[in-house]
Amino acid sequence: MIVVDTLETSHTLQLIPRYIPELALTFVVYNETTQESSTIINTYQIVDGVLKLSFDYTFAEDDKLQFKIEEIGEIVFRGKIFATTQTPQDYKLTNGLYYYE
Repeated sequence: MIVVDTLETSHTLQLIPRYIPELALTFVVYNETTQESSTIINTYQIVDGVLKLSFDYTFAEDDKLQFKIEEIGEIVFRGKIFATTQTPQDYKLTNGLYYYE
């Protein structure tokens, strides 16, 4: 699962693709809460076998999305995104909900 910061609007995902693409990629996200799909405009580059996909998107806090990256109908990568303002190392599901004295 990839964690993104909701305070940022420009994002770069670093992924190891199933194969090295040569043509334009289609980046589709599916919001699990609203059950809506969106195709996002992106740019990418391959550096040492790692796919670096850059895109602009505004995530809401606690968004859970599935995504797939395709090249002419062939899936290059598939995964999940979780949006939060907390750093991944300090993430707590109940952050701010319970207070202990």
